[in-house]
Amino acid sequence: MLLETLDLKTKDVLIYSQNLFNFNDSFKIIFKNEKKKFPRRISYFDVCNYVKDPAPKNLIIYRLLTNIHHLDAYSTKYGYFIKINGRMELIYFDPIFAIKDLRHLRFELDPNRFRFKIQQVGLTSLTRWESEPDFAEVYCFDLKAIEAQNQNDKIYADAIFAIDPDYSEKELEAPAKNLETAKKYTPDNTTSRESIASLNNIEEDKSNPVKVVTPNPPDANKAVDLREEIIALLKHALNIESDSSTAPKEPSKELKSKSDATDPVHNVFDLFKTTNKSDGLTEREKESVILKFNNKS
Repeated sequence: MLLETLDLKTKDVLIYSQNLFNFNDSFKIIFKNEKKKFPRRISYFDVCNYVKDPAPKNLIIYRLLTNIHHLDAYSTKYGYFIKINGRMELIYFDPIFAIKDLRHLRFELDPNRFRFKIQQVGLTSLTRWESEPDFAEVYCFDLKAIEAQNQNDKIYADAIFAIDPDYSEKELEAPAKNLETAKKYTPDNTTSRESIASLNNIEEDKSNPVKVVTPNPPDANKAVDLREEIIALLKHALNIESDSSTAPKEPSKELKSKSDATDPVHNVFDLFKTTNKSDGLTEREKESVILKFNNKS
């Protein structure tokens, strides 16, 4: 994922994920207004607080689509619910969370017949200030197998700060409570269906295309309650106190009025379209990539 707050005079941040299935080490935060900028570790739960905060932001996340047409989103363990164009959707902060969630989603899984997509989705906040943010979809495209296995969104942070002499890639330890109390925990430690859990077994299906759909979206209010319940259960598994994460403070009224005044030089979507990673974004948006599990290994 990549999260970029927009035009905030204080606590302006950029957060990225690194394709690690770890609630402690996968996410890094950079405070854009600091004179010396360093990435710091930030927990999954603090990332959730930044995502659900109504402050205007750009967001790159991942969407799972499958050929299961009645997949119950309520059964997710590692997904997150956000509102996109007024509709609640199940999304993931990183492709690895989507893959690991497959063993928890309730459906009969036949690896030989199961097909899926992982889409990278670019979102931007709609100009509303409510308790739950609503995002507009800016772009989306299907990830290829190698991208689903190795996607590391640190490349966008590196590109954004490439010409900033005050930026260092060396991580600076953050005095976050979660980092003091949480274990280096891989929550998906069961042994069943190891071939499904492994990212190395994904390949592209070059045969006839199949229709894939998003999981059935839950009611918006129920989704918010379920999201909080999942977070509470994960915190319990990590031995984290339920109140150890504090949601970011809402910006002042003065900042709200400036939510549309973004500098295009620092806008992540403008940057995204100029990186080598996404040359020909328009063509990529039209390309359909169906993924499957490789049973040869």
